[in-house]
Amino acid sequence: MNSRLGDELGPGFDRAFSSLLTDLDARGMLDETAVVVLSEHGRTPRIQNVAGGGRDHSSRAYSALFAGGGFASGRVVGRTNGIADEVVDTPFSPKDVVATLFHVLGIDPRAEIHDRFGRPYSIGGTGQLRSELLA
Repeated sequence: MNSRLGDELGPGFDRAFSSLLTDLDARGMLDETAVVVLSEHGRTPRIQNVAGGGRDHSSRAYSALFAGGGFASGRVVGRTNGIADEVVDTPFSPKDVVATLFHVLGIDPRAEIHDRFGRPYSIGGTGQLRSELLA
């Protein structure tokens, strides 16, 4: 494991994220605050065999964390293959995440906005509400 990831970035994120959730819960704000952590891509599980090697990008499988605001607590949704580079159970699209996030924020993901020519566009795009994530 990359020592910066294992010694600094991972533990720092773990402490900050758990502290945020603990604080929101203690203040009675967690149920009304949606907390989402995700990135635009995943990382392959293999370390590159080069000096200072990191991990390559994975566009087909990545992780996200959802907490508070109507999201289910302690639930794992989906599964990847043995090397974590392909989704094998319960695939989600980024558009599904957007539609579900709009839903927990109390916004209809099918609500429309209009471009400068008056053409309607659904704010949730073609994403589907994913009830697997909800409490």
